[in-house]
Amino acid sequence: MKSNKKKPQRTKQLQKYKRETQSSEIDALQKELQVTKEKLEEQLHEEISTRADLIQFKKENEEILQHNQALTKEQRHLKTRHQALTVEKQQLEAQLRSETDLIHQIKQANKELAENRAAFLDILTNQKQLLEEISEEHEAQRITLQQKENDIRAVVRERDYFKGRYEKMMNTKMMKWTGKYWTIRKKIISHSK
Repeated sequence: MKSNKKKPQRTKQLQKYKRETQSSEIDALQKELQVTKEKLEEQLHEEISTRADLIQFKKENEEILQHNQALTKEQRHLKTRHQALTVEKQQLEAQLRSETDLIHQIKQANKELAENRAAFLDILTNQKQLLEEISEEHEAQRITLQQKENDIRAVVRERDYFKGRYEKMMNTKMMKWTGKYWTIRKKIISHSK
């Protein structure tokens, strides 16, 4: 009988052991599954990140290509501008040479002008008295003209004053005559009825 009792107990222990080993295996498999999931998620995130980086690199590459094309275009433009400026520089150098010649001619003309000015000043000093008399006569005429202008302004002010008074007086007379006309007309109309 003792052996019969031990067998169910052993079976229970075996079953319990099997359950524990199965549950520990399940736990281990679940942990391994969780680790695998995490690794897959990391790989997925890395893949997404890599694809996003790839897309960004493609955009940056396109921008760099566009910028490079713009720089190439600008370089061509600058080359043509440089050629145009070189031609313009050569023209300016030729113009500078002709202007240098012109400056020498101007210096010569200034020298002649200085000589003529000196001669003119000599003539002016000789004619100084005549010029002073003309200047005095001119000043007297200017003063007389100023006085006449002042007199004319006074006459214009006086005329405007009297014109205003005349217009006021005429307006008053017209109002009186108009009033008398309507009064007489009313009387005539009232008598004729």
